[in-house]
Amino acid sequence: MKQFHNALIAAFLALAGAAAVAQPATPGVDQREARQEQRIRQGVASGEISAREAYRLERQQGRIDAAEAAARADGRLNGAERERLNRMQDHASADIWQQKHDAHTASTAMAPAAPPRSGVLVDRRQAAQDKRIRQGIASGQIDAREAARLEREQSRIQAAEARARADGHVSGAERERLNRLQEHASADIRHQKHDGQRAH
Repeated sequence: MKQFHNALIAAFLALAGAAAVAQPATPGVDQREARQEQRIRQGVASGEISAREAYRLERQQGRIDAAEAAARADGRLNGAERERLNRMQDHASADIWQQKHDAHTASTAMAPAAPPRSGVLVDRRQAAQDKRIRQGIASGQIDAREAARLEREQSRIQAAEARARADGHVSGAERERLNRLQEHASADIRHQKHDGQRAH
């Protein structure tokens, strides 16, 4: 009986620990982010947003993802953090509108993308992958849809890194997961650059 009681307590503690670790949902932030992603995809599909513009907009979405992950690291999102995320999303929304309504189209050349911003652990590799994506866009090997997809993948890596660093320590398992994510992203970039599809 005592073993059953101990097992029951252990199960309860494990369940309570899992609930404490689970990050709370942020429906307003998440819904808005989904709408912005949809607006970017629609702009790419219609040709209103070029590959470079899509790349920049997706990087901006990645910064919002990373900021959200960092804000939720303590298990909750306070009012100041929510306000900061809303301001970031307001700015992103305005940028999406601007890119959809400017004179650039999917075939218009633009200045090189801004240098990447990422965390400490994956900086060098992330920068190299961002450079490969920009080179693929410039050469026409990567079209707007492919660029947006590759940048979403880079954004997920940034968010995963932010979550890993949230407690101030990155474990070996977290570091290994980040490496696997980056290896997968590198293979995706290589595939998109050499798949024979050309941007128009």
